[in-house]
Amino acid sequence: MTSTHVVLLVIFLLCPDRCSPWPCTEERLVYSNISFRSNVMVSGADLSYKYDDPILIQHPCEAYYHGGHTPPAIYLGNKVFFSKDGFQSSLLPLTIPNKMVTAPAEVTSAVFVQDNRMLLVVNEQVYVYFYGTWKTWIMSEGLDTPVTDITNIDCCYSRKDRTCWEVSRTIIAYKPGDPADVTDVYFSKNGGYSFGRITIAPSSNKLVSIYNFVSLSQLAVLLNMTRSYGKSAYFTYGGAAYMENREGSKFCLEPCTNETVGSLIPPGLRGFIVLWTKDTFLFSFNNGLTIDSITVQPTEKYSNKSLPLHGNGLCNVAANKNEIAALTKNLKLFYGMLDMEFTKMVHIGERDSGNTCEVMMFEKVGVLVIIKPVPSKDSAYYHFQKCIINIQDTLMSLRPPLEPCPVEILSGNFHNKMYYIDMKQELHFNVTFVPKPGTGTYPYVTVSNPHVLAFQADLKEDGYTFNGNAKYRLDIRLLQQIFSGMAHSQFQDDMYSGRLSTITVDIYNKGIFCIDMHPLTALIAVDCPPKKEIRIAKSTTACSRGLFKDVMLQSNYTYSINWDLYDPMFLGRKSLVQGKLNVTYNYNHWGCPLLLYYDSPWLPVLELWDNDEFVEYVSADFVLFEINGMHNYDYLLDEVEANCMSQAQNWTTLIEKDPEGNPHFAWSRYLYESCKEPRGNDSLPSASSKYQVLNRNENNRVLFPQYNGIYVFKAIVVDTVYSYCELSTVFSVYVHGALPKSEINVGKTLVSFLVLIFGSVLMVYYFPKLMKENARMKTVWT
Repeated sequence: MTSTHVVLLVIFLLCPDRCSPWPCTEERLVYSNISFRSNVMVSGADLSYKYDDPILIQHPCEAYYHGGHTPPAIYLGNKVFFSKDGFQSSLLPLTIPNKMVTAPAEVTSAVFVQDNRMLLVVNEQVYVYFYGTWKTWIMSEGLDTPVTDITNIDCCYSRKDRTCWEVSRTIIAYKPGDPADVTDVYFSKNGGYSFGRITIAPSSNKLVSIYNFVSLSQLAVLLNMTRSYGKSAYFTYGGAAYMENREGSKFCLEPCTNETVGSLIPPGLRGFIVLWTKDTFLFSFNNGLTIDSITVQPTEKYSNKSLPLHGNGLCNVAANKNEIAALTKNLKLFYGMLDMEFTKMVHIGERDSGNTCEVMMFEKVGVLVIIKPVPSKDSAYYHFQKCIINIQDTLMSLRPPLEPCPVEILSGNFHNKMYYIDMKQELHFNVTFVPKPGTGTYPYVTVSNPHVLAFQADLKEDGYTFNGNAKYRLDIRLLQQIFSGMAHSQFQDDMYSGRLSTITVDIYNKGIFCIDMHPLTALIAVDCPPKKEIRIAKSTTACSRGLFKDVMLQSNYTYSINWDLYDPMFLGRKSLVQGKLNVTYNYNHWGCPLLLYYDSPWLPVLELWDNDEFVEYVSADFVLFEINGMHNYDYLLDEVEANCMSQAQNWTTLIEKDPEGNPHFAWSRYLYESCKEPRGNDSLPSASSKYQVLNRNENNRVLFPQYNGIYVFKAIVVDTVYSYCELSTVFSVYVHGALPKSEINVGKTLVSFLVLIFGSVLMVYYFPKLMKENARMKTVWT
């Protein structure tokens, strides 16, 4: 065995009554061979936790979402320890380089960011610690005033999804205790590398904490009123118009002197939040809009209905997706199940000796571990005393017995996954549900953000199990709230920006004993699916007709645009003094040009694709512009012919309004105003203005002049209710069939032709007369 192998010293097995005051199913001292007589010297400033009670922070994602891997964790106490194996080996205390921080180095807050780094507040400054292969530190930028607290929300449903990735990179830093009006709040969108100031709702009340409730699409600020009210704390929300400056229900939250308010947001983005002081223990299932107090279910060993208070009150809380454990200062341990009805916990054990709060973590479902660092006598390493509690075995020993779990099966293949709903689309989920006979239990469905997501659920009987129990199927239809017809307009979210919501299917009144019967939860992004795109339909190309060869277009093919056919400012100006524009053909992006005949009105046909699968032909308003500034094409209809009820938008006015004059952004679905809606007498349609919007279901077309050549167009879907995606595509067309223009002056030629005809007529009329007169004169003279 090498020196790096982990050694587990099992002190006692399966002897909770004789060996430990805690109800330990197994107790062990964990250490590594490398720690024995190690000569490693700790370098840098030792980190220590500023507050009295130690805490343990686990990465919220790994154990329940990504293959069950052991999540990294950090212990904050008199010493700080970072572990990537669940404290299964001896560790050196975590230090920070002396050149960055001078001792004492006090930590006040820490969070995990994605899967490669942590943020720690050390001496009121934020530092980034890369715990992977680098094990290096950097200081965050942009923080001009001291901060003590940082918070973030980890989106664990998908590591690769862009929306989920951005959620996990959003960090808030601040220093509580002062009125919100004078508190500097910092916001980072890049995972804590740099911060910028943000403005929160003004208030003279004391700021307690700030949260990014992404499943409600809100930034929430917890405030304590400065005057003495019976119910003194409340959340205020901002970030979207439908809840701007809204206040949640008021509740009592009175921390003692020099006591911080503890808070914990369990993983899953379901809207759960736990708050506690030594005198209060509170829970909200709806992001703080309503708050409930946590009580205790009495047992023979603990007959009270409330937790210990004051000096014996809460000192530590641990939670995973579905379970929660609380430890009091007098070392009583409580357990509960997290769901929409979570208001009760049960006492599962205690210690009679000692008054030092200990840290806890859920190692896996139904397994709670209490951890205590033990210094080595031979080196600078620390070992870890671990008390492992099998929750289900412990609950079975309680008297009177707990109510049994009322359900046998609750399953759905959408659990722990992420889905997208684009504009006007729907999702359909199925849940298999088997209750125990005679329980009368049933499932319920909730969404964390009803302003965004609506649902319809239908429960129907679906046969029987092998045991003869009735089996049910729950059909769930999910759709965007604004198009559901089930809510008034002030309740609905705006349609321009995407939002997140979770959907959860759980069992009503299932009790504490349902450890293995977890709720089914999925994350729904009412937003643009990341692989949705549009493409131009190409039925005939210039290559298939032999006008070009692919090899030629791939070999840096260059063509020229005459000086009078393009405007580099995209304003359609035709009298510019400029030279020809040489364009190198980009075959990798444009492919072979679509072949068009110049004298045929043209409508591009756009295809909608998602994850490389054809969805439909786009039937939405879109616009075109030639990316090199060519302007020698027109549109078939004017505003009146297009049945406009108001003045239509056009490229010239929109580019002139755009600060950068960039056509790629000057006209989009955020800026689009349909002319089919009236906007008053000051905006009436004109027959002298061309209508520049195209749609597969309308008659407008693009007209080309007598010109042979290549155009490179960008098509942009501007319809506000077609998709959350910024749908655009760039493609090329080759216009052919136009005969070369004659150099002969048409006006002069016509006049000369008329003179010739008139002269010929005169000659025909007068020539015979002249001949007769000439014959007569000859007769006279002879």
